[in-house]
Formats: sequence, C-alpha cells, structure tokens
Amino acid sequence: MKHITNKYSILYFLISLLSLFFIDNEAILELVLKLLSLTFLSFLYLSTSKKINYWYVLVLLSSIASDTSLIFDSDLLVVGTVLLIVNRILYIIISRRALYRTNLKTLTFYFVICLLVFVVIYILLKPYLQEISYIFISLGITSAIMILFAFLNYLNKMNTKNKLFLFGLFLIITGDILMAFNKFLDYRMAYVITYSIIYYVARYLICESMIVNKLKK
Repeated sequence: MKHITNKYSILYFLISLLSLFFIDNEAILELVLKLLSLTFLSFLYLSTSKKINYWYVLVLLSSIASDTSLIFDSDLLVVGTVLLIVNRILYIIISRRALYRTNLKTLTFYFVICLLVFVVIYILLKPYLQEISYIFISLGITSAIMILFAFLNYLNKMNTKNKLFLFGLFLIITGDILMAFNKFLDYRMAYVITYSIIYYVARYLICESMIVNKLKK
C-alpha cells in the first residue's frame, strides 16, 4: 500500500513477523511481541487519521485483551472467546450504517446466507466444542452480522475504504475458522502460523480502512 513506508507500519510488520518465531515456544515473549505490534498499529491509526473513531480504538483495546487471553490456550480459552465476541460487536457498531442504508429485503436475504454458512460450520465442529458450544454460537452469529454489514456497506458504496474493511473482516473470520479447526480437530503448527499471519494482515487492512483524511507529514 502507498502508506507502507510509515514508520509505524514498518514496525508493526517487523514485530508481527518476529512474534511468529516464538509461537508455542516462549508464551510470555510471544505475548509481549503481539501486544507491541498492536501498540504500533494503534500509533499508526492515531498518528495518521484526522478523525478518530473511538469504537475502533475500543476494537484495538479488546484485541489486546483477547490476544492476552488466547495466548495461554485452554487456560483462558473461554475468556478469550468472549472477548472475541465483544470485538465482533464493536465491528458491528462501526459498520451499523448498513442498517439504514439497505432495504429490508436485501438485508434479510444476505443475513440468511451468512447464517446458513455459519450453521454448516457449526454442525461440522459441534462434536468437538464441548462446554464452549454456546459461546461459539454467539461468536458465529456476531461474525455473520459483522461480515454482512461490511458487505452491504461495500455494495452501497464501492470505495477503497469499504473494500479494505470488508476484506479485513473476511480474513478475520477465515482466521477464526482455521483457529477453531486447529484447536478442536487437527492441531498443527503450520495452522497456528497461518492464522496468526492472517490476523496480522487483516488488522492492518482494517486499520487502513479506518483512517480518515490522512494527515500529511
């Protein structure tokens, strides 16, 4: 992207890349690096956007909290998953303009499609979810609404901002599915690295989409 040379962008990707070397090896160091990467992403947003969306600032804070919980795997899995739900609700709030810019028929049609996709995924994973089944349902429903609103906003206004936001959220959901598959069906280090990279890229794209009227340096 044309603003990749921003020092915070460079630091974000460098720290994100470095954190991959400590996955499932040094939990504390991995956590510190992940939190540091989110800090640089926050600096990127706050230092380049003329208008600050405080709902998005809360997204960054909830991401820090969820990463802190999920880094320790099963010990804080439920807490981390609940924080992911909070994260999705914040994204829904950010993209809520889809509600009053889309007619009810279109809104219902695409919501049913998103819900059906989630139901299929849930049926496949249900035998492995055990005690977090209801939490997973909540995460799936909020994710479906989140991606639906982002998609409708893109349909209503096909600009770069909405495109990056939609693609970023799509990557986040892809990462969620891969993480669930990895934790409950087939654990592989390659999957952990893959969904970690997906999350890092998704967060950057969303950050870029949230920047309004970039400040000139």
